[in-house]
Amino acid sequence: MKVHGTRFGSLTFGEEDLIHLEDGLMGFPNSKRFLLFPYSENSAFFWLQSVDEPEVAFIVVNPFEFFANLDITISDEDTLSLGLLRGEDAEVFSLVNVPDDQPEAVRTNLAAPVVVNTCNRKGKQMLVREYSPRQPLIPVEMRRGVKERAMRGYPQQQMVAV
Repeated sequence: MKVHGTRFGSLTFGEEDLIHLEDGLMGFPNSKRFLLFPYSENSAFFWLQSVDEPEVAFIVVNPFEFFANLDITISDEDTLSLGLLRGEDAEVFSLVNVPDDQPEAVRTNLAAPVVVNTCNRKGKQMLVREYSPRQPLIPVEMRRGVKERAMRGYPQQQMVAV
């Protein structure tokens, strides 16, 4: 199968590559099938590309790589709907936002993570009220250096496009 998007051009994939979100994502109910692939080599970031709406793509991360003390509990109802039999089969992602001209202010939505069953590729966006929808990924004391490195490495137009 193929999808032609505005960001990546044509992507070829098989049915086994799709992640199915029966309820879609908040604000994007028509996007139910997604591809997940690395943002770049050796990156903690990934792209979550909609197949149903090719113009829709999100940057996501595994939030546990940034926040070791997270405690995201999957309800019995969500466990059942995802067909999860073991906790280790659940992969968690959170959507990332990079404000225009402020790469140092990158943040993630811990209040609405996407949980994917790695065995059957079913996913679901959950609500976790204990966490922030705008959680900074970079500590305040490190932000100045991040912005300087980002601005040296990328032309201004590329920073805005991300």
